[in-house]
Amino acid sequence: MGKAGVAAAAVLLLALGGIGGCATGPASGNVPNSHVTFERTYDIALASMADQRMVFSEQNRRQGRIVGTLDGSTVVASITPVVDGTTRVVFKPQGDSAADAELIKRITDAYNARMSKLSLLGRSLDNNQTGPVPCPSGPAFCP
Repeated sequence: MGKAGVAAAAVLLLALGGIGGCATGPASGNVPNSHVTFERTYDIALASMADQRMVFSEQNRRQGRIVGTLDGSTVVASITPVVDGTTRVVFKPQGDSAADAELIKRITDAYNARMSKLSLLGRSLDNNQTGPVPCPSGPAFCP
């Protein structure tokens, strides 16, 4: 095998190694970009916050912004269309609000659970080649 063959094999191994595991959204409230329409993604983000019984002070679909409060903790959801056709969602504490990491995690988990029910997020076909399989560590764009 020549230098070109070795280089090609190395690139292939690196590419395969990078897709071997599932990546989950960090606790900061970042979630994988959605391939669902902006409107549907907004509704899922809103419902995920409502699942936690948050009280909403702002629901601005046009701006892609939702502000909810629970027990003195304020969380802002930002829903933004991306050039590639996906939609980005980020849940974060507002200002000096002491939104605890557990609340952000619960909202993010609720969002991921709702998205996974749509069967749009998952990894490649299972051994029986029947279709997408949810990522065991949570919804993510796993290969």
